[in-house]
Amino acid sequence: MMRPYSLALAAWLAAVPGFALANGESMDDVAAAVRQAAIAVVPPGASLSLGPLTGARAMQGCAAPLAVTLSGTAPYEQAAVHCAAPGWTLYISVTIAQSESIVVAARPLAAGQPLTAADLRLAALPVAQFAGRQVYFDPAQLIGATTDMSLAAGMPLTADTVQAPIMVKAGQTVAVNVRSGGVQLTLDATAQQTGRIGDTILLTNPGTGRRFTAQVTAAGVELVLQ
Repeated sequence: MMRPYSLALAAWLAAVPGFALANGESMDDVAAAVRQAAIAVVPPGASLSLGPLTGARAMQGCAAPLAVTLSGTAPYEQAAVHCAAPGWTLYISVTIAQSESIVVAARPLAAGQPLTAADLRLAALPVAQFAGRQVYFDPAQLIGATTDMSLAAGMPLTADTVQAPIMVKAGQTVAVNVRSGGVQLTLDATAQQTGRIGDTILLTNPGTGRRFTAQVTAAGVELVLQ
């Protein structure tokens, strides 16, 4: 029985010019097994790319179905391809490129510029490009906002590059959407503070005089009760 190869040994052997076992494992079969295993972890619309597969040529052809386990954190994973007979494990790097449609600048924008619909568009960008930053998924959320800095066409608009539009002004009567479990109701309240999307503001129930806080969202003012 063939002893298991380490990743380093397999890579070294595969790099030797002309080296390959006479009945070496098929790179196509290894790639197919990894892609099949990755289906469970790849988000819809994401693309998958594999690292070098030449190490398969240094492995004896597997007489049993290849088994694959994935480890790591997206977008970078590692696939361990296991062969029970004759017995070896080959490691392949896996990169998952997930994209989402977010709001970007439709044309160059100057600092302090009020935004209109013509300044904004949706574009599918790799999630890794804006991971950890607050982005926007609907251009309507930013109409009336102002830019904090100059932005080139195609750049994503994030919470740290724009001042979101004022959605609620102090003294304004607003409809507050209250949700508790599966129950939802709407009540009118008076805003005590000015608020932009994402802000939590203080409001007063004019009927009871009771004050409470709620969050300003693109869909309106919302209060979620636990």
